[in-house]
Amino acid sequence: MKSGLKLSVEDIKAKQENALDLFYSGIKAEQTRQAMDRTMRYFLVEVCADLLQGDYKERAQQFVDLARDDQERAVNIVLAYVRKLRDRTMLDKTDPNYLNPSTLPNKIKPIKKLVEMNGLGLGWKRIHSTYPEKDNIHEGRGYTRDEIKKMLEYSSDISTDFIILAMSSGGFRLGAWNGLTWGCIFPVYQVNGEYKIEVENPESGKIVCGGITIYKGTPEKYVALISIEAWDKLQEYKKIWTAKMKREPTESDPLLLETYSIPQPMTDIAIKKRIEEILYKSGIRGPLTEGKRRHEIPMLNGFRRYWDKTMMESIKNKESLSALVKKERLMGHYGLVKTDKNYFWINKVELVPEYLEAMPELMINDEARLQRKLEEEKSKSSLLSKQAEQNKESLDRISELEAKVQRLTKYQTISNQPA
Repeated sequence: MKSGLKLSVEDIKAKQENALDLFYSGIKAEQTRQAMDRTMRYFLVEVCADLLQGDYKERAQQFVDLARDDQERAVNIVLAYVRKLRDRTMLDKTDPNYLNPSTLPNKIKPIKKLVEMNGLGLGWKRIHSTYPEKDNIHEGRGYTRDEIKKMLEYSSDISTDFIILAMSSGGFRLGAWNGLTWGCIFPVYQVNGEYKIEVENPESGKIVCGGITIYKGTPEKYVALISIEAWDKLQEYKKIWTAKMKREPTESDPLLLETYSIPQPMTDIAIKKRIEEILYKSGIRGPLTEGKRRHEIPMLNGFRRYWDKTMMESIKNKESLSALVKKERLMGHYGLVKTDKNYFWINKVELVPEYLEAMPELMINDEARLQRKLEEEKSKSSLLSKQAEQNKESLDRISELEAKVQRLTKYQTISNQPA
């Protein structure tokens, strides 16, 4: 089969000369790319200031060439870097240069990525063996419902309300906001007792929660569900968005806008700043006390921890591994083990029942949460009534069949008697 494609020596050479672009091509998530790029730049420009020459891109190529031509020297550079970092992990925790041992591997991952994306390898087993023990992992906690409720009290606009409600009921990371468009958002309907994403007539069903396609267009794509409380707040924000833009949003429009006159998407950095301001204004977060380097609650991950704890409490009485796998999928994880992604396939609609069981506890507004619980109880009562009716009909049919069998048995007995 002729494709019309033909590689030249120049094509191959161009790729070989662009080590940094190959490094970037191996990172799909934008937030991960930014973080690894910062760490890589620090290593090549600051740490290797006297070992490499040129700008950032040139230094990346020089290090790759070194790994190809003199692997032992490249390994020794990385090992020396690890030793410097390890020395910082042994400092007193109050020292400004102290480094948590659990973060050291993240300093080396970009170097490994750069080398591997350029088709090379180093003695990574030897390098990893020099890492310090991870004996001081931070034991933080998630937000409580009352703390999230207090954030909403200090929120100054509907978009921030939605951000707080979506993160606490969706359990996704801060980086998930980057690149989110209106096309990533969808409602989940209940139609005749069944949950559906697409319906011919939206009026025929009831919206029970919302969904967001996280990291759309990347291999890390997954579906997160958000509470009906967050969905309703999004509809309020949509009215403001429409009024300011003087049109309905299209699927390609950014979900959150920082400015409307010249439309600018709201970045994860802007979102983090908003949450930080609310935390300090509300008194939920204050200055670090002497001797502490971290707050008890991670600023953004605190929402994810709140979600995870609430979901775990909802499914703890279920003796089912599938419930745990579904919970992990809603967090964007493979499952309990990596093979779950390949062998435990789940349609996104299948995630809805598990989520709806926990949703009332994920909701922040007391009135909305109690209303949802009341609706659930009514729904369960209605379902039990229908089941009772079905059971009665089944019993009636069984009685009819038993009577018919008795009549047939009696008829056969009479027929078999001698004349």
